[in-house]
Amino acid sequence: MLRVKRRSFAALLVFTYLLFAVTASASVRHVWAVNDGEKVERDDLNNPNKSTNSAWDGHKIKIFGARNEIIAFQLIVEAGQDGINHLTVALPALDQQGGSARIKYVPPALDPTNYVGRPIEIFSVNYMNVATPSHAEWIYMPGSPAAPKDPTGWKPVQLVPENARSGRGGVPLRVESGQNQSVWIEVYTNRNLPAGIYRGNVTVNADGVKQTVPIELELFDFTLPDQNSMQAMVYYESLQPRMYQGRDLDAEYHRFAHRQRIELVHEYDISKVKAASGRFNGTDFTRARGYEGPGEGVGNRIIPRTFYGPGKDFDDRASSWRQADSWMTFLTQSFPAAITFLYLPDEPGPSQYKYIRQLAENVHSNPGPGKTLPTFVTKRYVKELDGSIDIWDTGPLGYDIQRANEERAHGRRYWIYNGGRPAAGAIVIDAPATDARATIWACFKHGVDNYFFWHGVHWQHNRQKVGERRQNVWANPITFDNRGQPNKPVDDQGYINGDGVLMYPGEEKLHPEEDRGIAGPVSTVQLANLRRGLQDHQYLMLARQFKLYPLINEVLQSVVPRVFSDAGGKIGFAETGNEYESARYKLAQALAKQWK
Repeated sequence: MLRVKRRSFAALLVFTYLLFAVTASASVRHVWAVNDGEKVERDDLNNPNKSTNSAWDGHKIKIFGARNEIIAFQLIVEAGQDGINHLTVALPALDQQGGSARIKYVPPALDPTNYVGRPIEIFSVNYMNVATPSHAEWIYMPGSPAAPKDPTGWKPVQLVPENARSGRGGVPLRVESGQNQSVWIEVYTNRNLPAGIYRGNVTVNADGVKQTVPIELELFDFTLPDQNSMQAMVYYESLQPRMYQGRDLDAEYHRFAHRQRIELVHEYDISKVKAASGRFNGTDFTRARGYEGPGEGVGNRIIPRTFYGPGKDFDDRASSWRQADSWMTFLTQSFPAAITFLYLPDEPGPSQYKYIRQLAENVHSNPGPGKTLPTFVTKRYVKELDGSIDIWDTGPLGYDIQRANEERAHGRRYWIYNGGRPAAGAIVIDAPATDARATIWACFKHGVDNYFFWHGVHWQHNRQKVGERRQNVWANPITFDNRGQPNKPVDDQGYINGDGVLMYPGEEKLHPEEDRGIAGPVSTVQLANLRRGLQDHQYLMLARQFKLYPLINEVLQSVVPRVFSDAGGKIGFAETGNEYESARYKLAQALAKQWK
């Protein structure tokens, strides 16, 4: 009888602990967790993932991954009737069970891209009110079956480093009554960690009342390569950080991008490449330069000769031969693995086809080394340019699977850029978090080896914007706006929430009320999910190397059964993080077995 009572008392203690971990005081109503593939809105108090999801079993956070991977999850703190005046969240360490390995938190530096010795990073999620869905036909048609199911509301957007200015995302945080606050936590698993189970506790301190939530990391016994299996290039202008943050932050932005497994690109000539040689030989991404993480010591590969147009150097044959010969000779000697191209007129119409054919003829007729400089165009295949284009790059809505395969059979490449539902995801604020991830899975399925996003820091609107171009991107979610104004007709292409902004300025000189005090870029949920997709791509490539073809077919069918020209009029890819995480877990289990 005494034994039964002791067991009952022990069970009561466990129950009380679990209740304390996920409920709270008058200031905290609930604490729960979710994977990185969901957008939990600020006022969404009945989210279906609240009880359980791939990263949450109701009382414990459960994450998994390989070595050399960034694994992320979200802790959702729901404020009670009194609200929360001072909220902090901490993850001190993850300790290997049955071993001595440890993943230890170290506070951040002012420079958010100083990653050395900082495997655990903590961010507060900033919310933006999307009042109107994006309205641009190449993103999605509002009201159609391709449109997001819930495009408006207080959407999670920016991932603000914990050491930002108070009141601007820095801790401690304030949470109003009846609102959620997501705290985004990332764990980098370095190459030398032993596989196994790592455990720890996330501590939540709300107005002096502490509670802990257990966390478990299952680290599988395989390692993601440092070299990316999928190239992702994002256009970058140094002008934007200089204008908004008041200084040159190229090193910080490129270091940050490398950590996300993307490359920031623009045009180069020989002198510019030499000046930035550390970016391409890998020395910029070493511990001596403040970098630790995926791709350590590995240089960027994409070195375009021109961008958003060819310039004038290739207009006549003699100049074209001279320029191309010099460029290709230099790259062959200095960076033989570089991916390069001559960017032809952007998104050309029929009136530009003759000019494009002439440019291509100037390059292709070259008897010297410059003949190998590829011509690149942002256009779906058109017969008028057949033979002139070495690299076609189309939006997902224009990607014809059969035509792409035919072009590759002729030795040409076929890439995609940006997004467009239902053919692939739309990397905008009002789309599901996993849209960026879906696009990379679609690329794997159909043999696309390069993804291009048209801009990463489109803070100052480009010239089609009527009126003030220096946008307050922290205050207004619409970052592409081409609606025009009365009596000022323009080619109206609509407006888009978050288009071209994968990173936000950590400092704000133009709109000082928005200054976060962070000496570098601030990430987004969209970019984090693009990174997740690029890491997923490595899982899939490793599975292909091990010839796990039935499993690859199974997970592709579960996640991206219909994409690109197979999509039809409805969404044919998964839209929740749980579906992707289920597929990734199956891949992880199989890869760990093969690794041994």
